[in-house]
Amino acid sequence: MRTARENIADLCDAGSFSEYGALAVAAQRSRRSEDDLVRNTPADGMVTGIGRINGDWFPPERSQAAVLAYDATVLAGTQGFRNHQKTDRLLGIALKHQLPVVLFAEGGGGRPGDTDMPIVAGLHVPTFASFARLNGQVPVLGIVAGRCFAGNAALLGCCDVVIATRDSNIGMGGPAMVEGGGLGVFRPEEIGPSAVQHANGVIDVLVDDEAAAVAAARHYLSFFQGSVATFEAPDTAALRQVVPENRLRSYDSRAALRGIADTGSLLERAPASAPASTRRSAASKGARSACWPTTRCIWAVRSMPMRPTRRRASCSCAMRTGCRS
Repeated sequence: MRTARENIADLCDAGSFSEYGALAVAAQRSRRSEDDLVRNTPADGMVTGIGRINGDWFPPERSQAAVLAYDATVLAGTQGFRNHQKTDRLLGIALKHQLPVVLFAEGGGGRPGDTDMPIVAGLHVPTFASFARLNGQVPVLGIVAGRCFAGNAALLGCCDVVIATRDSNIGMGGPAMVEGGGLGVFRPEEIGPSAVQHANGVIDVLVDDEAAAVAAARHYLSFFQGSVATFEAPDTAALRQVVPENRLRSYDSRAALRGIADTGSLLERAPASAPASTRRSAASKGARSACWPTTRCIWAVRSMPMRPTRRRASCSCAMRTGCRS
């Protein structure tokens, strides 16, 4: 598996990432030396900052994004007092400047070992409310590889779209919490495996590894960044054979979408959790757009062959075009 900084380097355009709070350490000065904290708790286990994504396609004002990555190599990627402060600051900047947010959520949740603040369990923080407040304001994307439990999973659950690797585990309680609650002893790999979470709709996009997860994230964010000058149009002639003349007959809705969207632009969400529908974001004639929180600009319903799209009353997409999704 890759480090948090390796994932950020892959996600953001080269040289564009500006880190916030790099000198923070864990709030444990009352029981550990400064040298120990500097060496073993760099950035308090979370890398935060602003960078450009897809800058080769879109101008700087459209390609900026806020990026947060829990570092599983530092205190198991847990949520400490200082990294909560870093998160709160960056979320405020994202909301003020309408920046998309990308969260790498691997980690073990709340950290009980922080001692430098008069707060029980470290839960008296605005982080969770601030994160939820982004809903409908900016695109929020979560990425998981490895284990994501408790508070980390709570933030992940607030994301519009969740991309996860096949070796990921997502659960609101980790092994210690489950055992402490009297529910038995389980290995981390037995709690919320990706096969279960993909089938039930928690995971929207399931990929093989972190490189594929980052590629999917860049693809998804491109739908909110504007239009591209070059694109490859699909073979629309193939659409003539997709929808049968008999409206009582089903048809391959994926083939219909491939005939509408630009080649290579489709991104399907949670196919295992909703077999009766095909939910995808896409581009047409270079125009890339999506809507949140559902992000279903194209929703082909197989049980209604003559009505391939379902419309909502309005949208709140980043393009503010008033499109209907």
